[in-house]
Amino acid sequence: MSFKITGTITVLIAFVLSLAVLMNYAKFERTFNNLTESRLAFLVQDLRDTLEFGLDLGLDPAAMANTAAILTREAAQDPHILSISVFNEQGDILHQYQSELLSHDPVAPLASIWLQTVLQTTSKTPQHASDLETLMVGIPLINNFGRTVGGLVLRYDRSFYDQELQQTLFRLIRAALLILVAASLIALLGVWLLFRGTRRELRQISVALEDFLENRRTSALSRNGDSVLAALETAAELKSREFQQRLVQAARILCLEQRLAGQARHGKAYSSEGIQ
Repeated sequence: MSFKITGTITVLIAFVLSLAVLMNYAKFERTFNNLTESRLAFLVQDLRDTLEFGLDLGLDPAAMANTAAILTREAAQDPHILSISVFNEQGDILHQYQSELLSHDPVAPLASIWLQTVLQTTSKTPQHASDLETLMVGIPLINNFGRTVGGLVLRYDRSFYDQELQQTLFRLIRAALLILVAASLIALLGVWLLFRGTRRELRQISVALEDFLENRRTSALSRNGDSVLAALETAAELKSREFQQRLVQAARILCLEQRLAGQARHGKAYSSEGIQ
């Protein structure tokens, strides 16, 4: 009984812990996603401010010689940045930084549709997108006349993002399993202590019931045995009485036959005396 109750408690605790893990993981994923997007948005906004400073001086994006150095300096702050691309209003790449990781495993090229989406954005709010390999953040470059002259796209390694989520999920599951094991042991000990006196009383009641049923079965058998003997005794007594009655009848018949035989002899004697 203790194991059944403990098993039920363990299942309930496991269900509650599963809900807690899912809720905490969803909350962490949402928070981490917002934090990552905010960080990448800050990087592209800082790059945009630097590049737009040159645009304010009247320089053309294609003629800005220090753009490559700026991109390299910004990418050196985070090794998970795969590429930073600067393109004009037609979507042609003007300057680009590529990480050494891309030399062995190149990522897919930027989609022209998404580049056009970045260029057509009227505000300076970063645009976010993602695929199976990268996280992308794009922002338009606007000169001091309010005209969009190009855009900036940063691509970030998604494996780092996914790895952090997996590690967090693993830590949550491990913590939940440890809590489940500890709670199961505590539940088992608590149930054993709680029902220890009850088990003793139930055992005593069970023993008493078994003794009562055994005594009842024995008495029933003895009563059944007595009934059989009584029936046999009654039948024997009836046979004996019947036999005695037959003996009495036989004795009466014998006496009657003797009387009749005596009377016959006396009659013959009287007849013989009369003849003489």
